[in-house]
Amino acid sequence: MNPVRIAAIIPARMASSRFPGKPLLEIRGLPMVEHVRRRALRCRGFSEVVVATCDQEIADVIQRQGGRWILTSPTHAAASDRVCEAMQQLDCTHVVNVQGDELLVLPADLEKMVAAMAQEPSVAAWNAVAPIIGIQELSDPSVVKCVLSTSGRILCCSRDFSHLNLKLSAQTGFGPLRRILGILGYRRDFLQRYGMLARTPLERMEAIDQSRIIEHDVLLQGIEFQKGYPGINEPREVSLIEQYLAEDPLQQSMLHEILA
Repeated sequence: MNPVRIAAIIPARMASSRFPGKPLLEIRGLPMVEHVRRRALRCRGFSEVVVATCDQEIADVIQRQGGRWILTSPTHAAASDRVCEAMQQLDCTHVVNVQGDELLVLPADLEKMVAAMAQEPSVAAWNAVAPIIGIQELSDPSVVKCVLSTSGRILCCSRDFSHLNLKLSAQTGFGPLRRILGILGYRRDFLQRYGMLARTPLERMEAIDQSRIIEHDVLLQGIEFQKGYPGINEPREVSLIEQYLAEDPLQQSMLHEILA
């Protein structure tokens, strides 16, 4: 039996609809995508870390930083398609898609995902999840939420759980609800098949990729991260990221490490 080899692939493109050019947004002297790459490199469980991009501009930046990149087609509709194309050039049994805007991801959390995948390599897909921070998140459409089973399986996803406002609270930990993070793991053969699965009703309704996995009866296992740090999807979120880097002790320590 082949040993488990888990590669990290960071998809990044300049043509973001909500924030064009964001992978190269400079934060504390480094492009955002390079922050993510350096954090992923500190996860000891990855066999390799590569950036998958359709933009030579991003590839040139990663090249100057001494990193590995794979140039992919510019026609991909989703990040998972870009990750799947890049995966063809890697010697791996599994991949972790670390979204290029997850600038605050902690290597220790990535280690938790890698360990879970290595322990149960037959599972098709995994997704990082984190606690709901406040009741306002239940209705925030920019925050994808999910419901977990007692075994940690993701049962359903939605952008709006506001109908639960009166029944759930911070005191109860918001019950089985978690926020979905932009870090997904795949068994190699499933990722190759995922792009060929028909789009599903809930996926179309709320534009949530994970719904396609669930609606096709594929096990999507949740991996609990200690904190749901935000990514950067829109320009207004840059100041929030800067605040975390300035005030959060874990983020301060990690920033110092990757800039050293």
